[in-house]
Amino acid sequence: MLAQKELKKLFHQLLENEIAQIDLGGSNITIRFHSDESKFSLSTTVYLGGNFIPNSVRKSLTYKTPFALENLKTYTTIIEDKFQIDLNYIGTLDNLNGEKFKELLEEFSWLSDEWRLYLDDHDKNDIIHIHIPK
Repeated sequence: MLAQKELKKLFHQLLENEIAQIDLGGSNITIRFHSDESKFSLSTTVYLGGNFIPNSVRKSLTYKTPFALENLKTYTTIIEDKFQIDLNYIGTLDNLNGEKFKELLEEFSWLSDEWRLYLDDHDKNDIIHIHIPK
């Protein structure tokens, strides 16, 4: 749950820098205002592959997920050189007040947690079990 005090601190950071970060749930969410002043974006890392992203994880990005939210259209990006997958959202500031922004952040945090679980499950599909006889 995002407290009013944290939300005010976040807005202050955004006004000064046009970028801010907040830890919410299990996510470190980056918020950016864009040069088109009516747009902003949210992003967070949902998968870190060490030095490899398995094929089953890559494929799972193309499947329809069971946890998609109709009102929150997100997309994923693969950052190859960091072996990571980010969840992203782009929205407009039109009709967005403090309470709606807070709800949006909480939904995005919940969705990113679901993506982490989903991708970790698919990551396990590439594990090879080796039986060593005694």
